[in-house]
Amino acid sequence: MKMCRLCEEMKELWKEQQLLAEFGKGFRFIHMSDSKETIPFMLQIPKRTTPFTALVNGHSTPYFSLENIDEESCIAQLSLLQPVDLKGDPALIDQDLYSLKKTSHSIFVKICSFSSIIPLSHELVGRTLPIIESKS
Repeated sequence: MKMCRLCEEMKELWKEQQLLAEFGKGFRFIHMSDSKETIPFMLQIPKRTTPFTALVNGHSTPYFSLENIDEESCIAQLSLLQPVDLKGDPALIDQDLYSLKKTSHSIFVKICSFSSIIPLSHELVGRTLPIIESKS
């Protein structure tokens, strides 16, 4: 079976994500948060201007992380990442995105059904919300 180019890219993302997961382990004085082992991304559907989305907690999300990939069939298990705003509420528009929250929801997709992957900064995942004090 011929592999699609995007499948090769996802396998490379998987390798890099595994490297991130291993980096920082075993250090005595350096602590890296668990979120650094996740590389968030969006998937583009051929001939569409908007990215692929899935539902999580009643809201749609175009943000995913790769949990596993079957290299033979190129079927990937993706975890859904919930976008949140500065207040910790679901971000309903891209401009409100401050952080990506890991969820326990996942989907399986055939990677070759998509046209491209849009990687995002791993620092978005689990980003600590700012403390906003009230003016009362």
